[in-house]
Amino acid sequence: MRNRLFATLAAVAIALGIGLVAPTAAVATPPVDLAGGYVVDQVGALGGRQAEVNSAIDKLYADSKVQLFVVYVDSFTGVSDPQAWAAATARKNGLGKNNILLAVAVSDRVYNVFYDGSVPLSAQQTDSIETNEVVPKLKADDWAGAAIAAADGFDAAMAGGSGGTGSNGTGSGGTGSAIAGGALQAALVTIVVIIVLLFLGLGLVLFIRSRRRRAGQLAAARTAQLSLDQLDAKASSLLVQLDDSLKSSEQELGFAIAQFGNEVTTPFSATLAKAQAEVKEAFAIKQKLDDAVPETPEEKRAMTTRIIELCETADRELDEQADAFDDLRELEKSAPQDLEKVVADASAAATRLAASREKLAGLASSYSPKALATVATNPEQADKLLAFVDTTAATARDALAKNDLSTAAVNVRAGQASLGQTAQLLDAIDSLALGLADAKSKLDAAITDTRQDLATAKALPAAASDELAPSIAAAETALAAATEAGNAGDPLSSLGTLGTANAQLDRVLDAVRDEQEKVRTAAAQLPSAISTASSQISAANDFITTRRGGVGSTARTRVSEATRHLEVAVSLSSTDPVQALTEATAAIRLSREALSAAQDDVDSFQGPGAGGGSGLNGIGGAILGGIIGGLLSGGGRGGGFGGGGFGGFGGGGFGGGGFGGGGFGGGFGGSGGGRSSGGGFGGGGRSSGGRF
Repeated sequence: MRNRLFATLAAVAIALGIGLVAPTAAVATPPVDLAGGYVVDQVGALGGRQAEVNSAIDKLYADSKVQLFVVYVDSFTGVSDPQAWAAATARKNGLGKNNILLAVAVSDRVYNVFYDGSVPLSAQQTDSIETNEVVPKLKADDWAGAAIAAADGFDAAMAGGSGGTGSNGTGSGGTGSAIAGGALQAALVTIVVIIVLLFLGLGLVLFIRSRRRRAGQLAAARTAQLSLDQLDAKASSLLVQLDDSLKSSEQELGFAIAQFGNEVTTPFSATLAKAQAEVKEAFAIKQKLDDAVPETPEEKRAMTTRIIELCETADRELDEQADAFDDLRELEKSAPQDLEKVVADASAAATRLAASREKLAGLASSYSPKALATVATNPEQADKLLAFVDTTAATARDALAKNDLSTAAVNVRAGQASLGQTAQLLDAIDSLALGLADAKSKLDAAITDTRQDLATAKALPAAASDELAPSIAAAETALAAATEAGNAGDPLSSLGTLGTANAQLDRVLDAVRDEQEKVRTAAAQLPSAISTASSQISAANDFITTRRGGVGSTARTRVSEATRHLEVAVSLSSTDPVQALTEATAAIRLSREALSAAQDDVDSFQGPGAGGGSGLNGIGGAILGGIIGGLLSGGGRGGGFGGGGFGGFGGGGFGGGGFGGGGFGGGFGGSGGGRSSGGGFGGGGRSSGGRF
């Protein structure tokens, strides 16, 4: 399976800013927990106008099925920049498809809006909304008006308008018969040409579809001949390969957007969203095959075959889009400029790595090794990746000196991918720090809640339920562990264990509670459960993504299922808190299983004789991170980079450790992960997450 040049538009951002009535010292605010709500106003910015904002948000959802979330805080902190703050808040709350997050730091007069690529808005539309409708409100300190303007602007844009007021200029000049006649003749000629091209194109499309249909029939026939064990091996392999491709492409699409803009890449975003849905369905089927409920051989064959079909369909659709977009890429021409940016970015990353080491050392003084296990080796892995960047940069310079632009482009691209993953590794340390601090703040309340439920359970007669005694024992064990570890141990794990034990107790107590009490109890526990699940899924995803070269299908299946359960929990939080709590608890359990499986895989990958990441320095880090594996698997059409194949490392072996040969059209500008725009308001232009 080939590595995708483009994949998911992870996030797009537009601008919302806010000023403060009087200049006061900013109060630092970490990424917030929405707790199932749509508007969080920590600074009283909305006054008595929250109902108006809610009305605009409701209308947007009714018209477009896009859900807007609005957050007002004093100051963004806890992460490296406003974009990261918005992304961390979105991740913390499980926001995803058709969700938009508008975040405003009042004292800093900084704004950011983060949303998924599934939201049907172009860069031109968001710029128009921002310039003509939102920013003027922010300059006037009309906080509620800014949120309402954003909701109305999104609504109008997705209904077919431009999303901005703009100018209504009209054309001038009269009409003349000669001009009209000439225009008509030209139009007729154009129409004839278009009709001819349409017929030719239709014939080509039908021919291609016929070929693909025949190829699909042959592939299905071959699959039908495989044994169950062979089917399972093929399905697991396809899941791992396609999941790797999607993760790599997520970063690469961000680079492409920076170079070509949103409108050109919109078809790829749509295709990727469809492919992600197909892969998500495949992981859900794999989870059912792995659970404790056995299937008949016929059911297992049908389900495994469906996984293969979904993966092959997603792979084919992504390849078709990559083929079309490859023609736009002439990045060999930009290799010299891209190389200089890689070198500069590597220097900045090295500085950040030193700060992250200090931060991790500080965390180690407050939390147990188990609490930090998911990021403990991140600095070491980042160090290896930066060493790999140095190697590829040197190879690219040598190639440029020889006017070998293809080799230079491939090496620049490898360096960019390594830098992107280095940032992910260091971001994961920041995210875990926030997650641990959040869990620490909630642990005492969870301990109190569990003690209360234990007291209630112990007061019940022993015959009340067969589950009573084991539920009490599990809760007491969890309580003892949480109390022992305390805030200085592993509060995130303790919170999750308490939540699981509490949920088990609640199932017993629900038998004697009335319906209203069940809902009240679940609603009280749900925010903490959602927050814990989100943090644990984030940690598992960060670990898998940055070590994907050594992680198999089991961990990926579990984290995909955990994410699905969390999404259901968030969607049900306001309507069915009891079921939402069940879903959040399942997400916590599955995210733990995912992380455990991923850690086992990486340990095996790095073990004696594995040839993995532990003994190969920079190259080993690139292999473990899936960077070399992604490059070796191809980048577009024809079975290799730019149709030219991949020329190996250093021109035919590991050599100097760079990439040689090949014809990939290579480097990307910018940074991965999606478009996030924003900036200060009240003076001049805007910058990405900046201030004025």
